[in-house]
Amino acid sequence: GIRGQVKFEGEEEHLSTVADKMSEYKIPALSLTIMEGGQIAWSATYHNPAFPTEEGLDCNSLFQAASLSKPVTFMAALRMHAGGAINLDENVENYLKEYKLPKGKQTPENPVTLRNIFSHTSGLTPGGYEGYPKDQQMPSDIAVLKGSEGVNSPAIEVINTPNEVLAYSGGGYTLAELALQDELGDSFSNIMEKWILKPVGMNHAEFTQPMTASASKKIANGYTTAGEMIDGGWKNHPEQAAAGLWSTSTDLALFLIEIYKGYNGKSTVFTQADIQGILAQERDMLVYGFIVNKTEDNDISITHYGGNAGYRTGMTISLTTGNGLVYLIDSDNGGSLGNELLLSAARVYDWPFFQQTAVVRAATVPIDLKVLEGDYKWNNQVDLKIQYDASKDKISMFFPNGDAYELTPIEGDGFSLIHEGTGVRVTFTKEDNYQSFSLYGQTAVRI
Repeated sequence: GIRGQVKFEGEEEHLSTVADKMSEYKIPALSLTIMEGGQIAWSATYHNPAFPTEEGLDCNSLFQAASLSKPVTFMAALRMHAGGAINLDENVENYLKEYKLPKGKQTPENPVTLRNIFSHTSGLTPGGYEGYPKDQQMPSDIAVLKGSEGVNSPAIEVINTPNEVLAYSGGGYTLAELALQDELGDSFSNIMEKWILKPVGMNHAEFTQPMTASASKKIANGYTTAGEMIDGGWKNHPEQAAAGLWSTSTDLALFLIEIYKGYNGKSTVFTQADIQGILAQERDMLVYGFIVNKTEDNDISITHYGGNAGYRTGMTISLTTGNGLVYLIDSDNGGSLGNELLLSAARVYDWPFFQQTAVVRAATVPIDLKVLEGDYKWNNQVDLKIQYDASKDKISMFFPNGDAYELTPIEGDGFSLIHEGTGVRVTFTKEDNYQSFSLYGQTAVRI
């Protein structure tokens, strides 16, 4: 059964089926692959009958991998570096032919490099990409980097000193994408095909943008939180390295298995020295975008998540045991189910990672929840909205990307609430009359 992130102490746990959860979250399709001992144990594609358009999908159908594109791109570049085709530590400006990186905090002695781009320490502007409607012309990489007219993301600039600040940067990956094409003289999709997809045996995955469906190529359409199909089925992503991979869950499982094999000195694609070398560069539990978890007895796992308009994705593998999971979901509501799949697999297969959060449900609620309704600014930069639902007597928190977290009051410091799907906690401050709350260790203030 599928279990939630949150377990209420003293209450019987309610387990759901995958079908129940897909129905609850309005999810049309899920592609799932389980790995055991460095091999694919099984793969399955689940379909929600409420969405007949997605009925023909199978394990060979393509989903947008979203940010799972990033580690695939990086591991390709790692092979290019090992093979002498590029140098990860070279000043990236030396690889660029036409585009010039604006002068910022970089210097000739401390330049932006492919290595610091891929490790999110390049100093380049943060941010992700929302994609382009299929009926709109897709801008070039250079147009994206310059933030030209018709581009829906800002121009990139080096706002921090390279190699100092860890800041997730989608823009950096588009700069890397251009640099690799300029240096190797080929299209990005061809470069990825040659250096990573083919060697790993990812026979269905491709970085083609824009993608077109065909009789031989089934594509999972993306859906909103309301269960409505994205116009045209999906958005196109010229930012291929950051967000442009289309894949099956089995192909991404093969990718993770190859890293596991490399870590254990059994891969013909990655050397043990390369894999152990990148793991040695861990910073704040992150290695080149991968989240790294370690147990006391040194079981090491790597995990990565992704989200494009209409898709939520995730993948994890233990480099020690070769056990793991990949999920691809064609809905903006996929995050909670993805997390619940990880928790459920951890219980079934006895993984040390992805454990539930145990809390006590609040016996009483100190205030009328409706007074918490309003707009808040989190960490001085992100707009959040709290809405009250009188029919349930509950509040929900809305993120800019459309994610909605229904919150349940729990016992704890201040007035605490928790999102059952993810375990995310919100604590309102009694001292300022509930005008602010803490989230992820930062403060959100009512505006």
